Amino acid sequence: MKVDVAMCTWNSNKPWFKRCLASIEREIPVCHFIVVDRFSNDGTVEAIKQFFPEALIMESDADLGKARQEAIRYIDTEWFVFVDDDIELCRGWLESITSRMTYETGAVAALPLVTLQWLRKYSLYARKMAQELRREWKVGRAIYLSNTLIRTRLVKDWSPPRYVTSYEDALLSWHILDKGQVCLILYNLHVKHHGKWGLRSGKKNLWHYSGARFIGHTDFATKTLIRRLLFSPLKGFYACIRLREPLILLYVILSEFYCLEGWLHWDKHIIWKR
Repeated sequence: MKVDVAMCTWNSNKPWFKRCLASIEREIPVCHFIVVDRFSNDGTVEAIKQFFPEALIMESDADLGKARQEAIRYIDTEWFVFVDDDIELCRGWLESITSRMTYETGAVAALPLVTLQWLRKYSLYARKMAQELRREWKVGRAIYLSNTLIRTRLVKDWSPPRYVTSYEDALLSWHILDKGQVCLILYNLHVKHHGKWGLRSGKKNLWHYSGARFIGHTDFATKTLIRRLLFSPLKGFYACIRLREPLILLYVILSEFYCLEGWLHWDKHIIWKR
């Protein structure tokens, strides 16, 4: 089936961007490619037109939640796909995703895994320890929008708050769940997440968890984050010994600290831009 594809961009023309676009062209029979761009000046729009000359590109300074809503307005296929600008789809992506759709499915996504080898190894190890890779998970609260097939009619009336810069995917998931549909993350199907780099990427949690606090995400209470900060280093130490990757311990400590800092001081770290 042909589907519309929506992407939000902002100076996205990084070294991996064209590989991401090429994977969309290869894996998805695109009806319309819809882009909401925040006035990029690094060749983002030109790169998109190399792969999708007929792309509908709208310039907007809206924050991420409203940018996604703007893209949804122009969707006219029964199903559509959100793909982030740093996601490279795997081969057979659409076939694998559509094979899991049922009458009760509202959205389906594959698991994004970072490309940095030691961090990817740790991510897989942590999820295997939680036994999440052995099943497909019916998500009760949130699903990633990084590479997600969505039933269009469920989200046409979605209207997020104006200043939502992160965790807008949780809001959209709740909207779908409220309509009696389920959201699935396929833990046995992986896509490449290029936009996360080692120790530096942990600092993004300042912004990320600020967004969670802003929307009142109930999964993250302050006491839960403090407990994680205390116990996660022990798990990180065990993982770095088992995997022989010393950077894991430092990454875990920094990530948990930034999560707590972003949650506690959300008004300081949230940035009104996507």
